[in-house]
Amino acid sequence: MTDKSLEDPKNQTVWEDDGTADVLPGSAARPTAAEPIQTVMHKAMSRRAMLKGVAAGATLVITPSALMLASDDAEAGWKRRRHHGHGRNPGDRLTFETVPPGNEVDVVVPPNYTVDVILKWGDPLTPDAPPFDVNNQTGASQAQQFGYNADLVLWYPLPRYVTRSVKLTGKLTRLADRLIGMQYPLLKHHSSDDALMVVNHEYTSGDDMFPGYVSGSPTLDQVETEIEAHGFSIVQVYQNFDGAWHFDISAPFNRRVTGTTPIEISGPLRGHPMLQTSTDPAGETVLGCFNNCAGGKTPWGTILTCEENFDQYFANFDSVPAEVKSLSERIPAEDAETGRRWEDYVSRFDLAQEPTEYNRFGYIVEIDPYDPNAKPKKRTALGRFKHEGAASRIAKNGQVAVYSGDDARFEYVYKFVSKGRYNKYNRAANKDLLDRGTLFVARFDAGEVEGDDMGTGVWLPLVWKPGNALDQAGFNSQEEVLLNTRGAADALGATPMDRPEDIEISPKTGKVYVALTNNSRRTEPNEANPRIDNQHGHVVEIIEDGNDAGAQTFAWNILVKCGDPTVAEHDTSFGDVDDPVAAGVSPISDPDNLVHDSDGNLWISTDGQYFSGSVGFGQNDGVFAVPVEGPDRGLLRQFLSGVPGGEVCGPEFSGDNKTFFCAIQHPNDGEAFDKIWPLSETDVSKPSLIAVREVTGKKIGA
Repeated sequence: MTDKSLEDPKNQTVWEDDGTADVLPGSAARPTAAEPIQTVMHKAMSRRAMLKGVAAGATLVITPSALMLASDDAEAGWKRRRHHGHGRNPGDRLTFETVPPGNEVDVVVPPNYTVDVILKWGDPLTPDAPPFDVNNQTGASQAQQFGYNADLVLWYPLPRYVTRSVKLTGKLTRLADRLIGMQYPLLKHHSSDDALMVVNHEYTSGDDMFPGYVSGSPTLDQVETEIEAHGFSIVQVYQNFDGAWHFDISAPFNRRVTGTTPIEISGPLRGHPMLQTSTDPAGETVLGCFNNCAGGKTPWGTILTCEENFDQYFANFDSVPAEVKSLSERIPAEDAETGRRWEDYVSRFDLAQEPTEYNRFGYIVEIDPYDPNAKPKKRTALGRFKHEGAASRIAKNGQVAVYSGDDARFEYVYKFVSKGRYNKYNRAANKDLLDRGTLFVARFDAGEVEGDDMGTGVWLPLVWKPGNALDQAGFNSQEEVLLNTRGAADALGATPMDRPEDIEISPKTGKVYVALTNNSRRTEPNEANPRIDNQHGHVVEIIEDGNDAGAQTFAWNILVKCGDPTVAEHDTSFGDVDDPVAAGVSPISDPDNLVHDSDGNLWISTDGQYFSGSVGFGQNDGVFAVPVEGPDRGLLRQFLSGVPGGEVCGPEFSGDNKTFFCAIQHPNDGEAFDKIWPLSETDVSKPSLIAVREVTGKKIGA
């Protein structure tokens, strides 16, 4: 999530400082990263040969390309490419008519597709919840309603035996828990008329929530409402005979986790003195999670939801004692008062009063959607930073890897590998796997050919031992490494990236894809971030050695360098597409969230296209589909266009791939009371969960 500037009078949009606490390399709080030890490089070979030969042959290629798409010739171009080559082409699924870039007031999808709004901000989640009243909002009412600014979207099939278990006993029984553990890996790929959906509620904006809101002077009711509007919702949905999805308000699974929900602190930092506060002297329970952005699913069917820009909620960082402050200098909170002014009413947001409260945020939270009584847990072993994305994959030896990006300029890509091994017959034991293991950070090394947008890399273990590099860098324990994860990554020489956001893993090949949204402050490129003043972002593909999530080395390449292919200064490239304009590639900027369809094609949602760069944009955010294998690799085309001011978040598919879900966040940002969306509303624009379907029931993309 980022705050953007307004469009200038010359109709040239610019990227402005988003206000996040990015600490640039070379500053007092962040020494320039250590010079990395060079790894042994592969022998000279062409780009194509390397990509095809590495990781047990699990790869393909990547070259430059880009496109504007408006002409009939461009549309015909991508259609001609569909029958080129031999064997099965995953891109053959993507026959939808390209959606042109634009600024329509409503969501735009291809012909023969329809859009359903499932849930909107303020919708009651239980029969006893009060109806939404924009003029009479309270924390108590918001805690029972769909939260604000929907982001992550996850779909979970709901077997009838789970529903029966919960309805009869009020809880998920041991038998039902064991069955869902064994069946989930298969069930998640099939149709289900009933499903659970998880939606994050990233942040709040008083100006767009409350009539007459006075910035810097909120009321107690407004502050309490905003706190309860954070977190996430778990809801049950069902599909009618006509294919439309609806919310089931009577379902026993419906619940909110908000900014005041008790959450267990688990893993190495549980009970640590730096997480103890006056209200929780044991350091074991924290109230709420904040700025939940992206996330992911575990192989055993639980939720991983990520705390991202949590720094904005805490005031008076300058007043924190030095021994506490040193752990957060690389991720500082507000020096004095915050713009939100929650600290005026709730003491835990005032670090002058509760200096260690800040250390209890910045983690990945796990919860079981199938158990309405499950307690959420902050998994501290996965490190403390601005987590975006939590993609899981099982290593060849059964250990579980979780990949996450740190969403700020010049930050890093991480991987956690569990100590224990996944067991599909013991779901209860799997739920503790993420409390013990090794956290790694990525170093992206250059290839042998300068400027070829590919190379090799190493996962550097963030493990403290007496006398090792982290000890010599001033860390005194593994707990300090987990509290100051960014500082530890600096010390090991990790590669500063251009805002690593969502990370997803191909279900077909095991390749890892990283969305790098932008970095307007980059003045010195590196191989994995090759553009200075990177206004438009890019997508990196990682191929781990042996196609094994447990590997500590990998090859990488840039799949897409975003921008408008008709604008030379954007320096775009799109997979193997030689002439992106003729091929019909769509302009794209600011890749944010990712998902794969069942054929392995990558779907990208964007955040900030309208305000991206000075040439070629000014269009609503959207959703784009791109094959990553086969002859159409890189042939990126727009599938959905969002609404003005609104980011498109959390792309997700139903198990049968016949429904595409996403969230529209902050629609008509800054003008929510003047321009209303969804169009059926009358009072205010509402962030919402939507579903997109092909009207004859085909898979999405057809």
